[in-house]
Amino acid sequence: MWTKFGEADDDRMSVMEQNDLSSMSPAPSAPNYDSGPEELFEGINIEILDNVEPEMTVEDGFDLAVDEEGAAAEPLEAADGTAIKVTTPELPLSNSVKVELPESLLLIPRSCYEPFEPGIPVAEEDEVVPQLLEVAQPGGKGTNSLLELELDDFAVYCERQKYEQEMCSLHHLDTKNGHSNFFFDGKLSVGDKAFFVRHVPIRAMPIGNYGTLSKHTVRDQIWVQSVMHSNTNVYYRLNRPAKEYRRFFDPFLWVADLAKHFVDYLKVMEESKHDVTIFHFRSNFSNWLTKTHMTEPAFVFWRDQHPSNDFRTSIVANLAFLHKEAIGVLDEKAYNHNLWAETWEFRRYEQFSKTRNNDKAQSKPSRSTSQTESSLDQITNKHSKAIKDVPPTIVTQYIHDCFGHLPSGKCLEAVPLSNTTELLRNELIRKRHLELPAPLHQNAKIISRAGRQQILDIQPGDTISTQRDAEDSGTKWRRDVSHGFEDVDRWFALVQRVHMNKKGVRTFDVIWYYRPVDTICALMKYPWNNELFLSDHCSCTEPSKISEDEIMGVHEVEFGGTSTTNAEFFCRQTYACTERTWITLERDHLRCSHERKVSQVPRYRVGETRLVMLDKASGRSEPCEFITFYEEEETGIYRFRRLLRRHQVDPQAAEAQPNELVYSEDLIEVKSRRILEPCHIRFFKPEGKIPTPYDRNGVGNFFFITHEQVISPSSMAKSYVPLKKFPSSLRQGHDPSERLQKLRGLDLFCGGGNFGRGLEDGGGIEMRWANDYDGKAMHTYMANTSVPGCVSPFLGSIDDLQRLAIEGKFTNNVPPIGDVDFVSGGSPCPGFSLLTNDKTTVAQRKNQSLVAAFGSFIDLYRPRYGLLENVPGIIHSKANRDQDVFSQLVCAIVGLGYQTRLFYLDACSCGSPQRRSRVFLAFAAPGHRLPQRPPITHAHPEDTKRAAIGSIPTGEPMAERIIPLATPFDFVSARAATADLPPIYDAKPDICVPYPDHRISIGTTSRLRKQISLIPNRPWGMNFAQAWFGLDCKKAGSGILTPAERLMFPEDGKASLNRAGALSQAYGRQRPDRLIGTIVTSQSPSDAKNGRTLHWSENRVLTIMEARRAQGFRDHEVLLGLPPDQWKIVGNSVAREVAVSLGAVFRDAWAQSLADECHVQNDAAADTTMTDSSKVPARMGIEVSPSVSIEMFASKLATTDNGIARSHKSRSRSRKSRAPSTTSASLPSSTKSKRDSVVVEIHASKSPKYKKDDTPTSATSVASGHARLSRLRYSNE
Repeated sequence: MWTKFGEADDDRMSVMEQNDLSSMSPAPSAPNYDSGPEELFEGINIEILDNVEPEMTVEDGFDLAVDEEGAAAEPLEAADGTAIKVTTPELPLSNSVKVELPESLLLIPRSCYEPFEPGIPVAEEDEVVPQLLEVAQPGGKGTNSLLELELDDFAVYCERQKYEQEMCSLHHLDTKNGHSNFFFDGKLSVGDKAFFVRHVPIRAMPIGNYGTLSKHTVRDQIWVQSVMHSNTNVYYRLNRPAKEYRRFFDPFLWVADLAKHFVDYLKVMEESKHDVTIFHFRSNFSNWLTKTHMTEPAFVFWRDQHPSNDFRTSIVANLAFLHKEAIGVLDEKAYNHNLWAETWEFRRYEQFSKTRNNDKAQSKPSRSTSQTESSLDQITNKHSKAIKDVPPTIVTQYIHDCFGHLPSGKCLEAVPLSNTTELLRNELIRKRHLELPAPLHQNAKIISRAGRQQILDIQPGDTISTQRDAEDSGTKWRRDVSHGFEDVDRWFALVQRVHMNKKGVRTFDVIWYYRPVDTICALMKYPWNNELFLSDHCSCTEPSKISEDEIMGVHEVEFGGTSTTNAEFFCRQTYACTERTWITLERDHLRCSHERKVSQVPRYRVGETRLVMLDKASGRSEPCEFITFYEEEETGIYRFRRLLRRHQVDPQAAEAQPNELVYSEDLIEVKSRRILEPCHIRFFKPEGKIPTPYDRNGVGNFFFITHEQVISPSSMAKSYVPLKKFPSSLRQGHDPSERLQKLRGLDLFCGGGNFGRGLEDGGGIEMRWANDYDGKAMHTYMANTSVPGCVSPFLGSIDDLQRLAIEGKFTNNVPPIGDVDFVSGGSPCPGFSLLTNDKTTVAQRKNQSLVAAFGSFIDLYRPRYGLLENVPGIIHSKANRDQDVFSQLVCAIVGLGYQTRLFYLDACSCGSPQRRSRVFLAFAAPGHRLPQRPPITHAHPEDTKRAAIGSIPTGEPMAERIIPLATPFDFVSARAATADLPPIYDAKPDICVPYPDHRISIGTTSRLRKQISLIPNRPWGMNFAQAWFGLDCKKAGSGILTPAERLMFPEDGKASLNRAGALSQAYGRQRPDRLIGTIVTSQSPSDAKNGRTLHWSENRVLTIMEARRAQGFRDHEVLLGLPPDQWKIVGNSVAREVAVSLGAVFRDAWAQSLADECHVQNDAAADTTMTDSSKVPARMGIEVSPSVSIEMFASKLATTDNGIARSHKSRSRSRKSRAPSTTSASLPSSTKSKRDSVVVEIHASKSPKYKKDDTPTSATSVASGHARLSRLRYSNE
């Protein structure tokens, strides 16, 4: 069956099969753990009511109010703390609502309130214990043995400043500051005799059953000892907790059993002489538990609460308690395991010692400086001294000369290369056709002028120059002057065709060259004054041509050369104007697109998979398989097989991943404008595990198929069954199981590794080395490596690492030059972030200088590929454009000969549930395929505004947010990303068994808790400003807060940093139907800039687990350190979905580069298996053979102009006046305005003339009568 789309007048699609095409992506299913019950938290969506105190009453009748999206119920009122369940009548499961109220949300024990009547006598501990002991042991016999009293209806709390008498979980006892003064209230009893005691200080909490493998739980073997009886054998056995304390005690019992199993495991491993590391808890620990305790009911009950075989996150979340118990039971033997060095002391990977470097630094009288004066010379002496006190940023001389003039330049120190390092680097440079070390050009180039005869001899293939338009001519091009190069008054062009007009005046069609200042290098210092970039911007469709009287010079250009060329200029790269991209110059680039032969290859290959926009109004695109093409009424029609979304069509798979498809026989026909970008689709067996990246819910446009649609011939009923045989017609995406020679990566500023692991998930990169200064982050990175020892970490400053490499002191964690294929890094962003109030401090200048350190690594290691990430603020759009560190890095990298592309990416457009925009700079060595921009797979929320960064001379931005007409998925909301996380209300118990990191990272004081409770959770996203100033934030007191409640918050004014102002974002709630706000390195609800950290319905801040979901951390991955450390690691990371998308495009580029290499090899070499990753793809440089006939090239260009086959889109740069060039030094000026300014498309043209209406003109092309060699010059290197 097939359906034709796009024929209606309104261009809307008609669907033959009435399937549910809802644009809303389903909520993600439970995380794919290694093993364990996936049914956990499946079923009806659980919506959480607001936290309420149990002093409220329950009315006999109540209504359940649900918002327009069915997101959450309005608050119900509970009385005595008993669980209240509200269910709807019998409805289909998808429409039902289930509401559960906790038994109690009291935070202070009931016994602390008055009146309190426990029903038994209330007395002091010192009064009741002797009476109970008399009952337990009449006559006082056996006083040397354990004396045990029963403790029931108890609640444990801690008296701390700012926290009142809040209840606490016992796993915090004596494990953290301020948690030693625990008290309990409860019922002490022996037999029928009982008393209620209050405020009993706890001395210790012994636990039994350790070391006995035949015991499967410690639930009935937990006691507390009071301070009064610390020197006696009197203990109180913990039995049934008070109702309000149950939410603290029940999770603690699970942790107590974990401690027993943990200590037993360490003991067994120690006895068998095995060293336990964090990796043992990935699966080995779980296997040992199952083997040891098998099917014992107590163990099975405990084990079923943990949904994974990987216990690493549980171990780390409760590490302080486990450490205390292990030391108490095993004594010093506990430290025989490296686990503690990895997770507790963070000394498993040694911090690089700075003593030697400091001594060297002190012996140097001054730092190396460039020949250019630094702009920091005007700072005060005090500031200069402060900069000298900061450790220098170590760089190569080339990078120092590039960055030295910037405000952060005084932080730089150039270190000369050792002989060993220089030899290795120069050899690698020659292999990869990059720029050899040479002094930077410090002055503007003196450009030659052409004589009359030279102008008359101009023919196709010559490079000419013409005077730029004056700014008052109406041109769109600003006269930007870059640092150190003021000669910007010429435009250069490569002649394509020569025309003769009716007056006998010769004119020229050209391809424009761009100079660095015309590109995203902007105003910054480019290292070479003799480099030109051939562009993809020609003058063929422009109405007026360059006439010979406007020619200023005819120039010799060496194509494929370097800065040391003997020619006047060299050109080795093509600059794609619209994409702001440099690519290696190729022969085809020497002709404009109108002159190149149109490829006869079909537009789409049969079996190719593409996204197709079926319904414009929906904003969704659907994956389809191309079948055939035909023409109808001179219109091309493309027939596709539609691949259905399984969760939309299969009733038995409503929880299927949004990127799982169903193979069908539904055919559709569309026009070309509805066909969008390619997608990757692969078949898998339904019982097998879906490999990365196909398992990431569509990130990177990866889909998979396990089932096909079957239609009964008799009843036409549809069913969905596993594929028995994979259809051969569909061209599948790459197979992750196939061996690919991967790029060996160096991960700089690696943090916890979310960026590096995401790049690896793309399939083409393998991180082999990592560097970070933060010990906890580095240990986290190593704890999550796929195989222990596969990554060599360098824990220390990037400056120390770079100095060692420059000095040739290579070790296992300082890779030799030539071993590194890929370098990635997300340099520290505070120096550029909008959240940083003062970016001129010494610390921020140091942070800014680390971009130069990254560039220095590229200069030093000359990798095949590289990638830098930072915040958009690194690019200056208006102010301080002459201090743009990012553009300076572009200058440095392009100056080395690298192909380069700029990305501006939103995390949400790649599948992250977070609002997070970042800038990426990707680059590739000559001849390697440059990665494409990652596809936009997820829609932006409706209220997303256009955004742009930077500025080029035409006034256009360097990069901007792309919002496509259709995407295969909707954005992932905060609710969808966290739907499977259980409610934790005020987060005070601090234990979540199935999701150990579902806990908060800051302390919630009594005052903060009250402040949070005063922020309404309806409408969504309320903050203090809206609660006090009203929803429009205009008039104080017009909101829902009363004057008395207002006193709970800071006063308005500078003293409070405007936290309580009308524009403040402090005390703000997230919205469940929108993206999660940008995760930063710490939480501060009172922050006026970034205070929107509160949960949308629960009275708490976001948890670490919710931040992990926002950043795309996989659930099984472990974060080391205390909760604030973990949050910092998460906030410092690159969103995983973005990293996976980037890794996928790098993988595609690298695989294609390898294919290019194989293509040019002879048959014998093509059959040879490649094992040496230092081999270079054959498509290096432009690789133009010296034997190429330049005369033939010129003669092919000098052909009769038979018209343009297809239009070339361009944006015109018009000017009103010109100064024609002559052979004399003085140029006569034109007094007549020739044309107006016209804007057409994407980039401005360098055409010297325009008609007023900007319409194309016709001209007759003639070839020069002089037979001579073109001035094109090719490099023989």
